[in-house]
Amino acid sequence: MISINRSFAGAILIALGLLLGGCGDNGPDQRKAFIAFLQQINQRAGPHFLNPKPEEEKAFGDYLRHYTVITDFNKDLTAAADVYDKKVRATVGNDGQARTIEQMISRRPAYPAIKDETAKFIQTIEDRVAKANAERAALKQPDDLKAVYDTTFNKLITAPARAMVKSNKGLIEMTESSMRLVDYINDHRGKLTVSGTQVRTNDPRITTEVNALILAHQEVGKRFQETQREGQRMMDAR
Repeated sequence: MISINRSFAGAILIALGLLLGGCGDNGPDQRKAFIAFLQQINQRAGPHFLNPKPEEEKAFGDYLRHYTVITDFNKDLTAAADVYDKKVRATVGNDGQARTIEQMISRRPAYPAIKDETAKFIQTIEDRVAKANAERAALKQPDDLKAVYDTTFNKLITAPARAMVKSNKGLIEMTESSMRLVDYINDHRGKLTVSGTQVRTNDPRITTEVNALILAHQEVGKRFQETQREGQRMMDAR
């Protein structure tokens, strides 16, 4: 039989305990630091990103990867928005929104490309949100972190993306309305004249039809402007 001195065995257990303690789980402290960082973001007005300092990144441990899900989304969407903006500007120039019917007529050849590029951009946004949601679903988060993280995720990803999609859908609707109005005018060129925002004709039927198209276009424009204001309010809101 082999016997072990009790005091020697106790010393081994103490040493083992110290060893395990030195390699213990820092998860609670890392989670606490990460939650505090996310709360700073949630308390700020609008969807503004914070860049963690090197010491914060170290303090977060593996939870830094959770924040990378959000920052990678922002990088990808910013790059996609830059590409979209360049394509649209290359198509219509830097003059901004058409202010007169004459400007709308001159831009008619560009409208299909604008509509197509905008639809592609919307799809890019929706696909990237789906990817971010899948990445979030794969994260292992205790309930206390998940509650705070979900608020940050909505603030920095879900809400801004929803506003961008709504605004761009409004732009497509606006483009389609412009096309209908311009096409009608071009189809009746011999019976009407255009000056600024006015269309004049002596034909009562054309007057009724073109006025209906102009009124519809104005209503679409109001809805589009409201989506832009909603987006701005979301950016400014707490």
